[in-house]
Amino acid sequence: METNNNQTDNKNFDAVFYIALLIKHKIFIIIVTAISCIASVIITLLMPNWYSATVNAVPPKKAIGSLFENAMTNISSTLREFGLTKLGGGQTEGYSYLVLLNSRTVKDSMIIRFDLAKEYDIPDSLHSEILKEFEDNIEIEYETEGNYSITATDKNKNRVAEMANTYINISNNLAEKILHAEATKSREYIEKRLNAVDSTLRNISDSLQKFSRKTFLFSPLDQAKSISTAYADIKAELIQQEIMHELLKNKYGENDPYTQIQKDLIGKIRNKVSEVETKPGFAGNFPLKNATSVGIEYLRLYAEYETFSKVKGFLQPMFEDAKLDESRQTMSLVVVDTAIKPDKKTKPKRSLIVLGATFGGFTLSILMILLLNGYKNINNNYQHFISNAKTKVEKA
Repeated sequence: METNNNQTDNKNFDAVFYIALLIKHKIFIIIVTAISCIASVIITLLMPNWYSATVNAVPPKKAIGSLFENAMTNISSTLREFGLTKLGGGQTEGYSYLVLLNSRTVKDSMIIRFDLAKEYDIPDSLHSEILKEFEDNIEIEYETEGNYSITATDKNKNRVAEMANTYINISNNLAEKILHAEATKSREYIEKRLNAVDSTLRNISDSLQKFSRKTFLFSPLDQAKSISTAYADIKAELIQQEIMHELLKNKYGENDPYTQIQKDLIGKIRNKVSEVETKPGFAGNFPLKNATSVGIEYLRLYAEYETFSKVKGFLQPMFEDAKLDESRQTMSLVVVDTAIKPDKKTKPKRSLIVLGATFGGFTLSILMILLLNGYKNINNNYQHFISNAKTKVEKA
Protein backbone atom coordinates (compact mmCIF):
# COMPACT_ATOMS: atom_id res chain seq x y z
CA MET A 1 0.00 0.00 0.00
CA GLU A 2 2.83 2.37 0.86
CA THR A 3 4.58 1.47 -2.44
CA ASN A 4 1.51 2.46 -4.49
CA ASN A 5 1.29 5.78 -2.66
CA ASN A 6 4.95 6.45 -3.39
CA GLN A 7 4.44 5.72 -7.13
CA THR A 8 1.43 8.08 -7.22
CA ASP A 9 3.42 10.79 -5.49
CA ASN A 10 6.26 10.33 -8.00
CA LYS A 11 3.87 10.67 -10.97
CA ASN A 12 2.29 13.77 -9.48
CA PHE A 13 5.74 15.18 -8.86
CA ASP A 14 6.79 14.52 -12.48
CA ALA A 15 3.67 16.21 -13.85
CA VAL A 16 4.16 19.23 -11.59
CA PHE A 17 7.85 19.32 -12.53
CA TYR A 18 7.18 19.39 -16.27
CA ILE A 19 4.44 21.98 -15.93
CA ALA A 20 6.77 24.14 -13.87
CA LEU A 21 9.52 23.59 -16.46
CA LEU A 22 7.26 24.78 -19.27
CA ILE A 23 6.09 27.76 -17.26
CA LYS A 24 9.71 28.62 -16.54
CA HIS A 25 10.43 28.75 -20.28
CA LYS A 26 7.11 30.25 -21.31
CA ILE A 27 8.81 33.24 -22.90
CA PHE A 28 10.78 30.93 -25.20
CA ILE A 29 7.61 29.01 -26.10
CA ILE A 30 5.74 32.22 -26.85
CA ILE A 31 8.58 33.60 -28.95
CA VAL A 32 8.98 30.43 -31.05
CA THR A 33 5.22 30.13 -31.54
CA ALA A 34 4.92 33.79 -32.50
CA ILE A 35 7.83 33.53 -34.93
CA SER A 36 6.24 30.47 -36.55
CA CYS A 37 2.91 32.24 -36.84
CA ILE A 38 4.37 35.45 -38.26
CA ALA A 39 6.64 33.56 -40.66
CA SER A 40 3.76 31.43 -41.94
CA VAL A 41 1.62 34.54 -42.47
CA ILE A 42 4.38 36.23 -44.45
CA ILE A 43 5.10 33.10 -46.50
CA THR A 44 1.45 32.46 -47.31
CA LEU A 45 0.97 36.07 -48.34
CA LEU A 46 3.87 35.69 -50.74
CA MET A 47 2.46 32.46 -52.19
CA PRO A 48 0.55 32.98 -55.47
CA ASN A 49 -3.12 32.14 -55.74
CA TRP A 50 -4.10 29.09 -57.79
CA TYR A 51 -7.46 28.79 -59.52
CA SER A 52 -9.33 25.77 -60.85
CA ALA A 53 -11.88 25.31 -63.61
CA THR A 54 -13.75 22.10 -64.49
CA VAL A 55 -15.29 20.96 -67.76
CA ASN A 56 -17.86 18.16 -67.76
CA ALA A 57 -18.26 15.91 -70.82
CA VAL A 58 -19.95 12.67 -71.79
CA PRO A 59 -19.18 10.16 -74.56
CA PRO A 60 -21.64 10.17 -77.49
CA LYS A 61 -24.33 7.54 -77.54
CA LYS A 62 -24.29 5.61 -80.79
CA ALA A 63 -27.82 4.76 -81.75
CA ILE A 64 -27.06 2.37 -84.61
CA GLY A 65 -24.03 0.12 -84.75
CA SER A 66 -21.89 -0.16 -87.84
CA LEU A 67 -22.19 -3.09 -90.21
CA PHE A 68 -18.95 -4.49 -88.81
CA GLU A 69 -20.35 -4.39 -85.25
CA ASN A 70 -23.59 -5.99 -86.45
CA ALA A 71 -21.57 -8.68 -88.20
CA MET A 72 -19.60 -9.35 -85.02
CA THR A 73 -22.88 -9.60 -83.11
CA ASN A 74 -24.13 -12.18 -85.61
CA ILE A 75 -20.88 -14.11 -85.27
CA SER A 76 -21.23 -14.06 -81.48
CA SER A 77 -24.79 -15.38 -81.81
CA THR A 78 -23.55 -18.17 -84.07
CA LEU A 79 -20.81 -19.05 -81.59
CA ARG A 80 -23.38 -19.25 -78.80
CA GLU A 81 -25.44 -21.63 -80.90
CA PHE A 82 -22.39 -23.91 -81.12
CA GLY A 83 -21.70 -23.60 -77.39
CA LEU A 84 -18.59 -21.44 -77.85
CA THR A 85 -19.67 -18.59 -75.58
CA LYS A 86 -16.43 -18.65 -73.58
CA LEU A 87 -14.28 -17.75 -76.57
CA GLY A 88 -12.97 -14.22 -76.73
CA GLY A 89 -13.41 -13.17 -73.10
CA GLY A 90 -15.14 -9.93 -72.14
CA GLN A 91 -16.73 -7.48 -74.50
CA THR A 92 -15.21 -4.11 -75.21
CA GLU A 93 -16.52 -1.25 -77.33
CA GLY A 94 -14.05 1.15 -78.85
CA TYR A 95 -11.28 2.86 -76.92
CA SER A 96 -11.27 3.97 -73.32
CA TYR A 97 -11.44 7.76 -73.27
CA LEU A 98 -9.23 7.79 -70.16
CA VAL A 99 -6.39 6.48 -72.33
CA LEU A 100 -6.77 9.48 -74.64
CA LEU A 101 -7.32 12.02 -71.86
CA ASN A 102 -4.22 10.81 -70.01
CA SER A 103 -2.08 10.47 -73.13
CA ARG A 104 1.29 12.20 -73.29
CA THR A 105 0.37 13.60 -76.72
CA VAL A 106 -2.47 15.67 -75.27
CA LYS A 107 -0.37 16.87 -72.34
CA ASP A 108 2.55 17.85 -74.57
CA SER A 109 0.15 19.80 -76.79
CA MET A 110 -1.14 21.67 -73.75
CA ILE A 111 2.41 22.45 -72.57
CA ILE A 112 3.30 23.91 -75.96
CA ARG A 113 -0.03 25.69 -76.44
CA PHE A 114 0.14 27.63 -73.14
CA ASP A 115 3.96 27.87 -72.87
CA LEU A 116 3.89 26.15 -69.49
CA ALA A 117 7.67 25.79 -69.31
CA LYS A 118 7.86 29.54 -68.88
CA GLU A 119 4.87 29.52 -66.53
CA TYR A 120 6.49 26.91 -64.25
CA ASP A 121 9.93 28.53 -64.62
CA ILE A 122 11.45 25.23 -65.75
CA PRO A 123 13.96 25.00 -68.64
CA ASP A 124 12.65 23.47 -71.85
CA SER A 125 15.38 20.84 -71.68
CA LEU A 126 13.77 19.38 -68.53
CA HIS A 127 10.65 18.17 -70.30
CA SER A 128 9.95 15.41 -67.79
CA GLU A 129 9.89 17.98 -64.97
CA ILE A 130 7.52 20.21 -66.94
CA LEU A 131 5.26 17.23 -67.65
CA LYS A 132 5.26 16.19 -63.99
CA GLU A 133 4.36 19.72 -62.89
CA PHE A 134 1.52 19.87 -65.42
CA GLU A 135 0.19 16.46 -64.32
CA ASP A 136 0.06 17.77 -60.76
CA ASN A 137 -2.16 20.60 -62.00
CA ILE A 138 -4.57 18.56 -64.11
CA GLU A 139 -7.14 16.15 -62.68
CA ILE A 140 -9.11 13.71 -64.83
CA GLU A 141 -11.91 11.68 -63.30
CA TYR A 142 -14.42 9.18 -64.64
CA GLU A 143 -17.59 9.55 -62.62
CA THR A 144 -19.91 6.67 -61.73
CA GLU A 145 -22.66 8.32 -63.78
CA GLY A 146 -20.58 7.78 -66.92
CA ASN A 147 -19.32 11.35 -67.45
CA TYR A 148 -15.77 12.67 -67.50
CA SER A 149 -14.62 15.72 -65.54
CA ILE A 150 -11.37 17.50 -66.34
CA THR A 151 -10.15 20.05 -63.80
CA ALA A 152 -7.29 22.40 -64.70
CA THR A 153 -5.44 24.41 -62.06
CA ASP A 154 -3.33 27.46 -62.88
CA LYS A 155 -2.09 30.71 -61.42
CA ASN A 156 -3.74 32.73 -64.18
CA LYS A 157 -7.36 33.23 -63.26
CA ASN A 158 -8.29 34.47 -66.72
CA ARG A 159 -6.99 31.50 -68.71
CA VAL A 160 -7.63 28.49 -66.47
CA ALA A 161 -11.11 27.96 -67.94
CA GLU A 162 -9.64 28.14 -71.44
CA MET A 163 -7.08 25.49 -70.45
CA ALA A 164 -9.79 23.08 -69.31
CA ASN A 165 -11.87 23.60 -72.45
CA THR A 166 -8.82 23.32 -74.69
CA TYR A 167 -7.85 20.05 -73.03
CA ILE A 168 -11.17 18.53 -74.15
CA ASN A 169 -10.77 19.93 -77.67
CA ILE A 170 -7.25 18.54 -78.08
CA SER A 171 -8.40 15.15 -76.76
CA ASN A 172 -11.29 15.14 -79.23
CA ASN A 173 -8.96 16.02 -82.10
CA LEU A 174 -6.68 13.14 -81.13
CA ALA A 175 -9.64 10.77 -80.87
CA GLU A 176 -10.92 11.80 -84.29
CA LYS A 177 -7.44 11.35 -85.75
CA ILE A 178 -7.21 7.84 -84.32
CA LEU A 179 -10.73 6.92 -85.43
CA HIS A 180 -10.04 8.30 -88.91
CA ALA A 181 -6.80 6.29 -89.16
CA GLU A 182 -8.64 3.17 -88.01
CA ALA A 183 -11.47 3.76 -90.48
CA THR A 184 -8.94 4.30 -93.28
CA LYS A 185 -7.19 1.01 -92.50
CA SER A 186 -10.52 -0.81 -92.39
CA ARG A 187 -11.60 0.76 -95.68
CA GLU A 188 -8.30 -0.11 -97.35
CA TYR A 189 -8.46 -3.71 -96.13
CA ILE A 190 -12.09 -4.20 -97.20
CA GLU A 191 -11.36 -2.54 -100.56
CA LYS A 192 -8.41 -4.88 -101.06
CA ARG A 193 -10.54 -7.93 -100.28
CA LEU A 194 -13.34 -6.63 -102.49
CA ASN A 195 -10.95 -6.18 -105.40
CA ALA A 196 -9.60 -9.69 -104.86
CA VAL A 197 -13.15 -11.09 -104.88
CA ASP A 198 -13.99 -9.16 -108.05
CA SER A 199 -10.86 -10.54 -109.73
CA THR A 200 -11.78 -14.08 -108.66
CA LEU A 201 -15.34 -13.62 -109.94
CA ARG A 202 -14.04 -12.44 -113.31
CA ASN A 203 -11.74 -15.47 -113.57
CA ILE A 204 -14.52 -17.88 -112.62
CA SER A 205 -16.93 -16.16 -115.02
CA ASP A 206 -14.42 -16.48 -117.86
CA SER A 207 -13.83 -20.15 -117.03
CA LEU A 208 -17.58 -20.76 -116.88
CA GLN A 209 -18.13 -19.10 -120.26
CA LYS A 210 -15.30 -21.05 -121.89
CA PHE A 211 -16.59 -24.28 -120.40
CA SER A 212 -20.11 -23.56 -121.66
CA ARG A 213 -18.88 -22.72 -125.17
CA LYS A 214 -16.79 -25.90 -125.22
CA THR A 215 -19.47 -28.27 -123.93
CA PHE A 216 -22.67 -26.41 -124.92
CA LEU A 217 -23.74 -26.83 -121.29
CA PHE A 218 -25.46 -23.78 -119.87
CA SER A 219 -28.25 -25.11 -117.62
CA PRO A 220 -27.26 -28.53 -116.24
CA LEU A 221 -30.48 -29.32 -114.44
CA ASP A 222 -32.82 -28.39 -117.30
CA GLN A 223 -30.57 -29.95 -119.91
CA ALA A 224 -30.16 -33.13 -117.86
CA LYS A 225 -33.92 -33.49 -117.66
CA SER A 226 -34.32 -33.06 -121.42
CA ILE A 227 -31.39 -35.38 -122.22
CA SER A 228 -32.61 -38.09 -119.87
CA THR A 229 -36.11 -37.93 -121.40
CA ALA A 230 -34.77 -38.18 -124.97
CA TYR A 231 -32.37 -40.97 -124.06
CA ALA A 232 -35.16 -42.86 -122.29
CA ASP A 233 -37.35 -42.54 -125.38
CA ILE A 234 -34.62 -44.00 -127.63
CA LYS A 235 -33.94 -46.85 -125.22
CA ALA A 236 -37.66 -47.59 -124.91
CA GLU A 237 -38.00 -47.57 -128.71
CA LEU A 238 -35.14 -50.09 -128.95
CA ILE A 239 -36.79 -52.42 -126.45
CA GLN A 240 -40.14 -52.13 -128.20
CA GLN A 241 -38.61 -52.97 -131.57
CA GLU A 242 -36.77 -55.95 -130.08
CA ILE A 243 -40.08 -57.23 -128.74
CA MET A 244 -41.65 -56.81 -132.18
CA HIS A 245 -38.71 -58.66 -133.74
CA GLU A 246 -39.15 -61.60 -131.41
CA LEU A 247 -42.86 -61.72 -132.18
CA LEU A 248 -42.27 -61.65 -135.97
CA LYS A 249 -39.53 -64.25 -135.72
CA ASN A 250 -41.73 -66.59 -133.73
CA LYS A 251 -44.68 -66.08 -136.08
CA TYR A 252 -43.05 -65.93 -139.53
CA GLY A 253 -39.55 -67.31 -138.95
CA GLU A 254 -36.05 -65.86 -139.08
CA ASN A 255 -35.90 -65.56 -142.86
CA ASP A 256 -39.17 -63.75 -143.35
CA PRO A 257 -38.79 -60.38 -145.09
CA TYR A 258 -40.72 -58.55 -142.35
CA THR A 259 -38.53 -60.19 -139.74
CA GLN A 260 -35.39 -59.12 -141.61
CA ILE A 261 -36.70 -55.54 -141.98
CA GLN A 262 -37.40 -55.46 -138.22
CA LYS A 263 -33.93 -56.80 -137.55
CA ASP A 264 -32.33 -54.05 -139.66
CA LEU A 265 -34.41 -51.42 -137.86
CA ILE A 266 -33.20 -52.72 -134.49
CA GLY A 267 -29.59 -52.48 -135.69
CA LYS A 268 -30.04 -48.86 -136.72
CA ILE A 269 -31.64 -47.97 -133.39
CA ARG A 270 -28.86 -49.80 -131.50
CA ASN A 271 -26.25 -47.85 -133.48
CA LYS A 272 -28.07 -44.63 -132.62
CA VAL A 273 -27.98 -45.53 -128.92
CA SER A 274 -24.26 -46.30 -129.19
CA GLU A 275 -23.60 -42.97 -130.88
CA VAL A 276 -25.58 -41.16 -128.19
CA GLU A 277 -23.50 -42.83 -125.45
CA THR A 278 -20.05 -42.54 -127.06
CA LYS A 279 -20.09 -39.53 -129.38
CA PRO A 280 -20.71 -35.83 -128.71
CA GLY A 281 -23.72 -34.04 -130.13
CA PHE A 282 -26.76 -35.56 -128.45
CA ALA A 283 -26.38 -33.92 -125.00
CA GLY A 284 -23.88 -31.30 -126.00
CA ASN A 285 -20.33 -31.17 -127.19
CA PHE A 286 -19.50 -34.25 -125.10
CA PRO A 287 -20.43 -37.97 -125.06
CA LEU A 288 -23.35 -38.96 -122.86
CA LYS A 289 -21.12 -41.29 -120.86
CA ASN A 290 -19.10 -38.22 -119.76
CA ALA A 291 -22.20 -36.24 -118.81
CA THR A 292 -21.71 -36.80 -115.08
CA SER A 293 -18.15 -35.49 -114.95
CA VAL A 294 -19.02 -32.57 -117.25
CA GLY A 295 -22.05 -31.66 -115.14
CA ILE A 296 -20.04 -31.89 -111.90
CA GLU A 297 -17.32 -29.60 -113.30
CA TYR A 298 -19.93 -27.08 -114.42
CA LEU A 299 -21.64 -27.18 -111.03
CA ARG A 300 -18.29 -26.77 -109.29
CA LEU A 301 -17.55 -23.63 -111.27
CA TYR A 302 -21.06 -22.36 -110.74
CA ALA A 303 -20.87 -23.03 -106.99
CA GLU A 304 -17.63 -21.07 -106.77
CA TYR A 305 -19.22 -18.21 -108.66
CA GLU A 306 -22.21 -18.19 -106.30
CA THR A 307 -19.90 -18.39 -103.26
CA PHE A 308 -17.82 -15.38 -104.21
CA SER A 309 -20.94 -13.49 -105.28
CA LYS A 310 -22.27 -13.88 -101.74
CA VAL A 311 -18.91 -12.80 -100.31
CA LYS A 312 -19.07 -9.70 -102.51
CA GLY A 313 -22.61 -9.06 -101.29
CA PHE A 314 -21.26 -9.24 -97.73
CA LEU A 315 -18.27 -6.97 -98.37
CA GLN A 316 -19.94 -4.31 -100.52
CA PRO A 317 -22.12 -2.70 -97.80
CA MET A 318 -19.22 -2.95 -95.33
CA PHE A 319 -17.04 -1.08 -97.83
CA GLU A 320 -19.63 1.67 -98.18
CA ASP A 321 -19.95 1.90 -94.40
CA ALA A 322 -16.15 2.08 -94.02
CA LYS A 323 -16.01 4.94 -96.56
CA LEU A 324 -18.73 6.73 -94.61
CA ASP A 325 -16.84 6.26 -91.34
CA GLU A 326 -13.69 7.59 -92.98
CA SER A 327 -15.39 10.81 -94.04
CA ARG A 328 -17.59 11.22 -90.97
CA GLN A 329 -16.64 13.98 -88.52
CA THR A 330 -17.98 13.17 -85.05
CA MET A 331 -17.28 14.67 -81.65
CA SER A 332 -15.69 12.04 -79.42
CA LEU A 333 -16.68 13.68 -76.14
CA VAL A 334 -19.74 15.91 -75.94
CA VAL A 335 -19.30 18.82 -73.54
CA VAL A 336 -22.18 19.16 -71.10
CA ASP A 337 -20.78 21.95 -68.90
CA THR A 338 -18.01 24.15 -70.26
CA ALA A 339 -15.40 25.46 -67.85
CA ILE A 340 -16.05 29.02 -66.65
CA LYS A 341 -13.82 31.65 -65.10
CA PRO A 342 -13.48 30.88 -61.35
CA ASP A 343 -14.46 33.54 -58.82
CA LYS A 344 -12.55 32.00 -55.89
CA LYS A 345 -9.06 30.64 -55.49
CA THR A 346 -8.47 26.94 -54.97
CA LYS A 347 -5.18 27.16 -53.09
CA PRO A 348 -3.28 28.00 -50.94
CA LYS A 349 -5.44 27.52 -47.85
CA ARG A 350 -3.72 30.28 -45.88
CA SER A 351 -5.69 29.91 -42.66
CA LEU A 352 -4.93 26.20 -42.45
CA ILE A 353 -1.25 26.81 -43.22
CA VAL A 354 -0.98 29.50 -40.50
CA LEU A 355 -2.79 27.36 -37.94
CA GLY A 356 -0.63 24.37 -38.77
CA ALA A 357 2.60 26.36 -38.62
CA THR A 358 1.58 28.00 -35.32
CA PHE A 359 0.73 24.67 -33.73
CA GLY A 360 3.93 23.19 -35.13
CA GLY A 361 6.02 26.02 -33.66
CA PHE A 362 4.31 25.58 -30.28
CA THR A 363 4.93 21.83 -30.33
CA LEU A 364 8.53 22.27 -31.49
CA SER A 365 9.32 24.74 -28.71
CA ILE A 366 8.03 22.34 -26.07
CA LEU A 367 9.97 19.47 -27.62
CA MET A 368 13.16 21.58 -27.62
CA ILE A 369 12.71 22.42 -23.92
CA LEU A 370 12.16 18.78 -23.02
CA LEU A 371 15.15 17.66 -25.05
CA LEU A 372 17.36 20.34 -23.50
CA ASN A 373 16.19 19.40 -20.00
CA GLY A 374 16.84 15.73 -20.72
CA TYR A 375 20.32 16.56 -21.98
CA LYS A 376 21.08 18.52 -18.77
CA ASN A 377 19.88 15.63 -16.62
CA ILE A 378 22.04 13.18 -18.51
CA ASN A 379 25.05 15.51 -18.23
CA ASN A 380 24.49 16.02 -14.46
CA ASN A 381 24.19 12.29 -13.88
CA TYR A 382 27.36 11.74 -15.87
CA GLN A 383 29.26 14.37 -13.87
CA HIS A 384 27.92 12.92 -10.61
CA PHE A 385 29.05 9.46 -11.69
CA ILE A 386 32.56 10.74 -12.55
CA SER A 387 32.80 12.58 -9.19
CA ASN A 388 31.80 9.46 -7.22
CA ALA A 389 34.27 7.38 -9.16
CA LYS A 390 37.14 9.80 -8.39
CA THR A 391 36.18 9.82 -4.67
CA LYS A 392 36.28 6.04 -4.50
CA VAL A 393 39.67 6.01 -6.21
CA GLU A 394 41.10 8.56 -3.75
CA LYS A 395 39.83 6.59 -0.76
CA ALA A 396 41.30 3.42 -2.13
